[in-house]
Amino acid sequence: MSPRERRARPARGAMESLLRIVHGLQAAGIVFGALASWGVTRDWPAPTAFAVVGVLLIATMPLLRHPWGWVVSLAVQAAVAALTVFEPVWGVVALILVGLWIFCFVKARGIERQRRAAGLDPRGAPGS
Repeated sequence: MSPRERRARPARGAMESLLRIVHGLQAAGIVFGALASWGVTRDWPAPTAFAVVGVLLIATMPLLRHPWGWVVSLAVQAAVAALTVFEPVWGVVALILVGLWIFCFVKARGIERQRRAAGLDPRGAPGS
């Protein structure tokens, strides 16, 4: 099958788009968290835990296209918050990042609900 014969991927819905953005921001924040924890502790468990959660954030991004993808993303949010065990200051950052995830989740649900009420595909592209 040539690249031109491939089936077109459906447009991303609001949920997938917003949660992908949040995962990207969290992965970037985790890089800085890992660097900070390494600078403070010089101990391997903390940066390794940050790296594992960062890889988990990136690895779960493709799963967001499924209707159940938000459940996986929610589990990863618990892992983001759990990093507070290794770096207590991370708790403030985790609170902000998980709060952003909650905001985007609620906003995406609202957008998809409005699209359904208007008789449109809830996972369709905006404006279509």
